[in-house]
Amino acid sequence: MLQVSNLHKTYNGIHSVKDVSFMAGDHEAVALLGQNGAGKSTTMRMLAGYLAPTSGSIRLDGLDMAEDPCKTKGRIGYLPEIPPLYPDCTVMEHLRFVCALRNIPQRGIQRECERVCGLLNITPVAGRIIGRLSKGYRQRVGFAAALVGKPSLLILDEPTVGLDPQQVIEIRRLILELATQMTVLISSHILSEIASVCTHLLILHHGELLADGSAEEITDRYREHSLLDVAVRGDHALAQAELTRLVKGMGTLTVEARPAQEEARFLLRTPKGREMAETVFQALAAHKERVSLLSLTQRTPSLEDIFIDMTQGQPLVGASRHGEEGGCDQP
Repeated sequence: MLQVSNLHKTYNGIHSVKDVSFMAGDHEAVALLGQNGAGKSTTMRMLAGYLAPTSGSIRLDGLDMAEDPCKTKGRIGYLPEIPPLYPDCTVMEHLRFVCALRNIPQRGIQRECERVCGLLNITPVAGRIIGRLSKGYRQRVGFAAALVGKPSLLILDEPTVGLDPQQVIEIRRLILELATQMTVLISSHILSEIASVCTHLLILHHGELLADGSAEEITDRYREHSLLDVAVRGDHALAQAELTRLVKGMGTLTVEARPAQEEARFLLRTPKGREMAETVFQALAAHKERVSLLSLTQRTPSLEDIFIDMTQGQPLVGASRHGEEGGCDQP
């Protein structure tokens, strides 16, 4: 089990990671989500033991990273976004070297190299120079190296970068298999990649942990709200004014208008049960000479909606939960 408590990292007075705490169980696939610059890689480097935290603790299988770093790191496999490879070595030479670093007994090195090559389907290129391989193959060699020694925690930072669609499918399948044997922590900002493999989500933004739980648990917290997509043509300013008036005091309005285009799109967030479609239709129909309503689509927030709102600083629960007046957000 991985236990992270009050993890904090500061660079020259700048807080890169702020008081992050979470737990990950044995045989669990955990996603660390966030936009670029959210602090994902910094957090993962600390968890892998590559970077010392400013404060906080990391415990794995009862071992404290600060008190017993060698034993703790020996239980961790880490694949950074850019795999650390020796380009002048063959794949097998590189994996043998990693086995030696992992203190794999000499008699077991060949068997271990063959095992990880088989897992990543790189046996056909095992004798080739790494520097002459495609980016996808180099990524898979780095993945294989991270699996040497059968770690209890596998940390993957953007593991499918540079892979073609078929390779991405293969890696997802492998991650699902590995999660039955160890804890797998994956960093990504691609929700579609995460949703198919991870049961536990962590959403990080500006170094702070905003959400911790399953996709169902996180989305359930927002089920009290509904979303209404509105597309119009014509007088965008008039449509925006009408929609702002309608959501005032109960929700928020996001504008997706683009001045160079005829069509403008709006997203209304309102409490569940406040069905706005008919009200919006009637309000805009009253100005049919100046505004044409193209579409109205009612839906509940998806995980993608929640992630975008959290990381753009526009929480769905913001206005109505605290009883504040709705506003208009325009990116």
